[in-house]
Amino acid sequence: MGHLYTTKDSYTPEQIKEMKAKYTPPELVCCTGSREMEDREIVFVGIGISDLAGAIAKLVHTPNAILVAEAGYVGFPSLSVLISPADNSAGVMAMCHQGLPETFMDQQSGFIDVAYLGFAQMDMFGNVNVSYITGRQMKMNGSGGGGDIASSAGRVVYTAEFNPRQWVTKLDYITEAGFLDGSHDARKKANLVGGGPSSVVTDRGVFRFDPKTHKLYLAEVFPWQDEADIEQVKESIPWDLKVADNLKIIQPPTEQELTALKLMDPTGQYIIASIMDRPIGKLIMQGEIGFEGCNTMCEIGEKAVTEVLGFVT
Repeated sequence: MGHLYTTKDSYTPEQIKEMKAKYTPPELVCCTGSREMEDREIVFVGIGISDLAGAIAKLVHTPNAILVAEAGYVGFPSLSVLISPADNSAGVMAMCHQGLPETFMDQQSGFIDVAYLGFAQMDMFGNVNVSYITGRQMKMNGSGGGGDIASSAGRVVYTAEFNPRQWVTKLDYITEAGFLDGSHDARKKANLVGGGPSSVVTDRGVFRFDPKTHKLYLAEVFPWQDEADIEQVKESIPWDLKVADNLKIIQPPTEQELTALKLMDPTGQYIIASIMDRPIGKLIMQGEIGFEGCNTMCEIGEKAVTEVLGFVT
């Protein structure tokens, strides 16, 4: 659909200050990430934030894109955020439902144009760890298909809230291959058919990969990110992070994108940071933990799906 850019000159200092406090990190990640898709592409989406970015794109920017979920749902309109790879909501109005093996056969055959994934650790060449972290003895979910996806998809868009601990010079484990050692033919030597990572979308800007060195660099920032903020981002990363000479300014989330985001995640599982601020948290605080609370949550979900059906039909 093409990316949405602006200039700092388009806003007054007061407007920039107001914008900085207006959006939450998940809103910035999901809405900006949705702009990485092109219409008519075949798109593999994960769960949570990576799924929300694809869902917003499908509703707002790229209506003819074909969404694919790991469990085998193909061509679904995305009526709510997926909470698992086999979330049944993806089967509603889907073109077809094949098996998981068939989905990855399609992946390895080069049928997936772009995939949305998250990450726990990333190095300068876009290699990713979602398996375990040795220092804190933290075990994570593991590949869950991510290794196949990162190896075979035409390109990979990573989406995550910015966290300095995610960036490392050496991964504890390579779960998903990026550009490996950064050499120009590293992926080819490893027989990886996909193009590798294309971008990393965060609430502190969009990072891309240099076509020659394959090193991560800061390519785009939001209007409120000044030189001090950019310097802080650089200091958070344990290598000499380059900043694009023609640093682009990202247009903040549009009303359409924000509306789609709220429709996709009406219970705030991903866009509301604190569980106590989510509908489920408020119900618990009110003591509605039995049938009434469950019924209310079902009503919220049903209302959201009905509204989304208005978009897709």
